[in-house]
Amino acid sequence: MFLAVLFFLITLVFIFLRPWNLSLWIISLIGAFFVYFFKLVNWNDIVFIFDLVWGSSLTLLALMILSFALEILGFFDFIARKILDYSKNKNEKISTKKLMLFLLVFVFFITAFLGNDGAILIITPIVIAIFSTFKNLKDSIIINTFLLSVSFLCDASSNTLVISNLTNLITANYFNLDFLEFAKNMFLPSLFVLFSTLFIVCFVFLRSLPCYLEIKLAKEVKFSTSFFLFCICYLILFVLSFFIAQIYQWDKSLIALCESLFFWFIAYRIKKREALRVIKHAPWGIFIFSFGLYIVVFALHKCGVGEILSNLYQNLKYNEINSIFGTGFISALLSSIFNNLPMTLIGDLALKDFPKDMVYAHLLGVNIGSKLTPIGSLATLFWLELLTKRGIKISFLKYCKFSFFITLPVLFFSFLGLILK
Repeated sequence: MFLAVLFFLITLVFIFLRPWNLSLWIISLIGAFFVYFFKLVNWNDIVFIFDLVWGSSLTLLALMILSFALEILGFFDFIARKILDYSKNKNEKISTKKLMLFLLVFVFFITAFLGNDGAILIITPIVIAIFSTFKNLKDSIIINTFLLSVSFLCDASSNTLVISNLTNLITANYFNLDFLEFAKNMFLPSLFVLFSTLFIVCFVFLRSLPCYLEIKLAKEVKFSTSFFLFCICYLILFVLSFFIAQIYQWDKSLIALCESLFFWFIAYRIKKREALRVIKHAPWGIFIFSFGLYIVVFALHKCGVGEILSNLYQNLKYNEINSIFGTGFISALLSSIFNNLPMTLIGDLALKDFPKDMVYAHLLGVNIGSKLTPIGSLATLFWLELLTKRGIKISFLKYCKFSFFITLPVLFFSFLGLILK
């Protein structure tokens, strides 16, 4: 077990620190090589993991291509401008609470349809653009509050649909959860997440901010209402295709990739240079990254970590409330320490013969609880890297202070929603 734990921890540290600016997929691949070289996993294990993650990673890639194609066409800038317009009062002043409310609802829906990783990479530049004229310390507090709030909901609301998070995709594949079953079980918890987040942010964190803001967007958005409606219809059809694929047992990941590439072709016809840049900079390494990381994690499972978790779950499963709250909080705590991707696989393997409600509680834990620390989710790591490139720094202490006061109550209400579903 010592070697498996050592390679896992070294891989995680390298992922968080990114020494020599190494790509994430290179780091995970090196970790996978070492656990295979030391015979902690065998070839059959690798085939099993490949079968488990390839479709999920392909779907995530499709979602991100679709997201970036929408972005270059100005879809999200158009929505951002409309949000600002609707946030104004009769005196043409922008209400802070209205702006936050509309932004968070916007985040909730794009996360549901396009996944948390794509959503956080899209919404962050929009928020920065909205507050681009803010310069002083007081203004930075406003910007940070908005950034932390939308970042939290990008992960916290990624329980809505199977496609909303890579963790959902992998878990649904492993437990054969169909698209509709997943949506029905997660509908009420997702609503509880949205409303509890809105309440905490608007009535706790915004109390220290001014009631009105002066915001001017320098960038003009050229985007017709008719094309906006076309994009909305395309997104709806994109989601419906998952239901159709479920009925006819088609490969959902390949359908998603074809649909995203078709929409990219539309973007290419309109903005050729920007569309080519999307393909060039698309996160093609995400497949190798998740594959390599899960090989490292599977070595932990084979060395007995999964058995320890199974024994914990065994003591919880006889009472519905204990099983949901206990499983969820275990996944939340371990995700915040060791990242939610490793915890997803270890938890899935440990929960193989347990009630499905414990599986959903596990997902709520890894998707929401991972926000307790800045190292808890891949989307947060992407987000922090993006902020650094834009010259914005959010300290570890500031992040944890915000996350602690919002993550735990939102987690509680999400578990309550799962019980009441």
